[in-house]
Amino acid sequence: MEKIILFMKIAVLACNNIRDKNLCVGDARCFVAFNRREGEFERYKGKEAEIVGIVDCGGCEGNKNRAVLSLAALSATLSALNEKADVLHIGTCVANFCPRKDDLLKAIKEKVEVELVEGTHRYIPKIF
Repeated sequence: MEKIILFMKIAVLACNNIRDKNLCVGDARCFVAFNRREGEFERYKGKEAEIVGIVDCGGCEGNKNRAVLSLAALSATLSALNEKADVLHIGTCVANFCPRKDDLLKAIKEKVEVELVEGTHRYIPKIF
């Protein structure tokens, strides 16, 4: 029997380097796209959904398990609040620009048991 979720709780994994270099201040593109239900968030159009957390990957110099640890910490925090994420969106910054994306996704798929969606928005800054 398929589990039906009426209210989606969404987590986002963002690129630490893009966030640190102020190329995505305050994760604004993800939040705006979510609120407008654009990009990969279009799937929630007409549905009840909210973003419950955004964590970063740890940066290119970190190890691939840093993203998994960030997601585990988010899960623990949400659990203490009696919440949990149903879906994990891999930020556009990671999905489109990360040289370690394949390793990150493999590690996440092995350890994290939520639906995985690659991408968040289509607002690519002109510097890329």
